[in-house]
Parts: sequence; structure tokens; C-alpha cells
Amino acid sequence: MEDSGENFVVGGANRWTYDSFVNWDFFPSIKFPILVYFKETQTPQEQWNEGPGQFDKAGGGQIHFFPAIANCEQLQEQFTLRGCAKMEQEA
Repeated sequence: MEDSGENFVVGGANRWTYDSFVNWDFFPSIKFPILVYFKETQTPQEQWNEGPGQFDKAGGGQIHFFPAIANCEQLQEQFTLRGCAKMEQEA
């Protein structure tokens, strides 16, 4: 696989293990995805509040967003198959 380069917000490689994912979702929804979101704990904790993480009320990881320019139903299936954790939605 090609090197993805440095993360422009916190530095380091843009590679995370699936077991470090603590949440993921599609915004505004899987039926109309614009952004893909995931939160991981592999990034050093002192960097979790950088970038969009400063707005994270739940805490517990580094937040990432990327454009939903893929087959998001397939991506959702892969998140599930690979055991990526997902928080329950509050009503």
C-alpha cells in the first residue's frame, strides 16, 4: 500500500488499527452520506483535543472526518465485519 502521508492536523501516518476505533458513523445519515466519521484511540492522548477533537463532549479518542466518496454501504459493512466499535445513538 502507498504511504498516505502525514496527517495535516496532528501529524503522523494516516493509519489506524480497527481495534482502536471507538465509534464511527455517516453524516447526516447512511442514506445521504456527505461525511464519514470515526474516532480512534491509537493517536497519542495529548493530541485528542486538537482539530475537531476540541468540540468532542464524549471524549475518549481522536476524531476524524473524510468525504463520503465511496460506497458507504460497503464501508459500513466493513466497519462491522472488522469489529469496529460503535456507540449507541442517544434519542
